[in-house]
Amino acid sequence: MATITSLLLPAHGSSQRGRAPYMVQKTIDLTAQAINCSAGDVVQCITIPANTRVIHAGFQVVESATQNTGTDATATLGAADADEFVAAFDIDGAADAAYAPSATPAADVTLATADTLDLTFAGSGATFTAGKIRVYAWMVDVSDQGDYSANEVDRDALA
Repeated sequence: MATITSLLLPAHGSSQRGRAPYMVQKTIDLTAQAINCSAGDVVQCITIPANTRVIHAGFQVVESATQNTGTDATATLGAADADEFVAAFDIDGAADAAYAPSATPAADVTLATADTLDLTFAGSGATFTAGKIRVYAWMVDVSDQGDYSANEVDRDALA
């Protein structure tokens, strides 16, 4: 089993003060790397920064997957748990633009340390000859915002 990191989207977040949920996405071209379903390859897709709550994550089949051999390619999506957001979804049998059904997370998905959102592949084919998957996630930064109370300054003491 190989872990492919060259497709990983770097961490980025919301620029608004007061924190707001934000969406990130990454389209994975299955032919760009030698993804091996029979070896259970893992593709790291989106960086999840430390102190982040993952509100929802999923994927869409942009272009149906076709393997060089075999017709049973599936993918799961998760972070700490490999199928936290999507359980085994048939990516070579799905129509273009199909969304993978969401799994119900077993627990609150708030990460204290940085992690990645990963696609894990299974099946009998060694590589893909066609296929694209768009991975997306809704996240929010839940780290401490600090102290916003007023500070006393010299100007106040001189008045």
